Amino acid sequence: MTILPQPKKLKKTGGFVKTAGLDIVLTTKCDSRIFKAAQKLANEIFEETGIDPVITKVLGTPEPNGKIVIDCLNKKGEGYKLSARENGILITGDSLAGAFYGIQTLRQMLESCGEDIECCEIEDKPDMAYRGFYHDASRGRVPNLEGVFEMIDFLAYFKHNSYQLYIEHTFEFDEYKGIYKAFGYMTAEEIMQIDDYCYDNFVDFVPSLSSFGHLFRLLESKKYHHLCELDTYERRANPWINTMLHHTINASDPDSFELIASLINQYVPLFRSKYFNICCDETFDICMGKNQGKNKGELYLDFTLKIINHLKSLGKTVMMWGDIVLHHPETMDRFPDDMVMLNWNYNFNPPLHTVEQFAQQRFSQVVCPGTSCWNQFCENVPYAERNISKMVRKGAEYKVMGMLNTSWGDYGSICPMTCTVYGMVLGGALAWNSKTKVMCEKYDKAVSDIVYGDPSGETVKLIRKFVDVQSVFTWLDYCCAFFENRTLPWGDPEPLHNDSSIYIENAKRMYEIAEEFRRLPVQSRFTVDLRIQAEGLAIVNLRMARIIDGVTEIDEAKVEKWVERYSESWLRSDKRGELDAVLAAMRGKKFDVDYVITNA
Repeated sequence: MTILPQPKKLKKTGGFVKTAGLDIVLTTKCDSRIFKAAQKLANEIFEETGIDPVITKVLGTPEPNGKIVIDCLNKKGEGYKLSARENGILITGDSLAGAFYGIQTLRQMLESCGEDIECCEIEDKPDMAYRGFYHDASRGRVPNLEGVFEMIDFLAYFKHNSYQLYIEHTFEFDEYKGIYKAFGYMTAEEIMQIDDYCYDNFVDFVPSLSSFGHLFRLLESKKYHHLCELDTYERRANPWINTMLHHTINASDPDSFELIASLINQYVPLFRSKYFNICCDETFDICMGKNQGKNKGELYLDFTLKIINHLKSLGKTVMMWGDIVLHHPETMDRFPDDMVMLNWNYNFNPPLHTVEQFAQQRFSQVVCPGTSCWNQFCENVPYAERNISKMVRKGAEYKVMGMLNTSWGDYGSICPMTCTVYGMVLGGALAWNSKTKVMCEKYDKAVSDIVYGDPSGETVKLIRKFVDVQSVFTWLDYCCAFFENRTLPWGDPEPLHNDSSIYIENAKRMYEIAEEFRRLPVQSRFTVDLRIQAEGLAIVNLRMARIIDGVTEIDEAKVEKWVERYSESWLRSDKRGELDAVLAAMRGKKFDVDYVITNA
């Protein structure tokens, strides 16, 4: 059996239970959310066996003779017990959430074993109370409802219980009128629909809003430009860098707080969650312009406390990224003890002393690793698994509140969510069971089986081959070379490698890997997208060779066929967003992001 996250205790007892003919019985303690989860289970039993289970609800807790009985003890926690016997199955959740996770385990057992499930006794509960995923909805891709619902189904299946969408300009705020429609955006109605869908799947939908730094679209507008800390800056030839740098709000201007409070007031009512993530990370320009000469730590503390107190007055518990606080440790003990600090770091060897540093404070802490999918066609699995495992295990050692696994969309979000699921599942697996043995062939095979539907393990092996080639030349490398004739996005330019044969060979290998994805015996939306991404990396390698030697031939008709397939993939789960900007770069056409998007 393949089950992810791995249960804490699993004892096989011999024999098999036939799911064909088993009806599903809920006790009266089960609510509508458990009923909906039971319906999914019933549909999957029907697909596997051809027999449609009857779902009913009864008084008391019957014996599971010829039945799948689902019960709840109305206790605290998310633990559950699952007893698969030859005559039936009993799932007992400590709480409704526990019962829900027991159902997810049974669904995975059905997927792994088929209609005849091995008899066993499972006793399971999570290490971390908070197990979240962070989805960038502002840089490149803005998810559509179908894409979000698929994401929530996926997260719940692997026992995540929180979801955040990163929002800058991609919601219909009054202050962003005339801006958000050009970029693809979420409506209030969509947010409320997502909130309901998350609730049905025991996922806490936490609002996350950029409220200090990273306010490019807002502070570039004529109406609010006067609130930008830094009036002027050197605009770079790479349009995506410009959207990420500078544009910190002037923290000393009273109008700045009123503006942020207005955004918050419009957003808060749409969510059930008691939490609100104010972000407040990477305030690059604080005290670099209008507040030059002032104490950065004190000004940062003063402004964030205003936002925190405003949200507390609305009954919310504040989350915020902890990077600036770490740069100003003298302010750390002045933050309120009823908030949550999000401790992020995406390095291969993250500085784990920060976990201890935050653990010494009164406030709660969530460790925040990353899937390492940004700036690349496919997630960097070896890098991500190192970062995620180190951060989450250190968090478990200090008994932190939880884990928030992040996925960003820098440089137009070239990588779809379908190509970042290895890291996504890994974060949830370790947050549930920090002792899970990862970074080994056995775990890779389990992921290949339960995530990609490929028990042979070949899918994950191919992803690792993909990443090996990608490590030589990434989407970020291409953008830096294409727009600015440099190899690094920051600092002084470095000379480009002048051997075009390297990139021609990379392209050849990526086309071969794409063909290997096509030949896998099991095809899914994941493998289809991985093939598209592999071909995309081949194309930019050829464009790089052309930049160097001026003679490398590129089959533009083949590129257009790729554009068509990539666009179909993008629009399956996301609104148009910055798709046309990405396609322009893939076609070798330079552009201004605003022009491409507003004139698409």
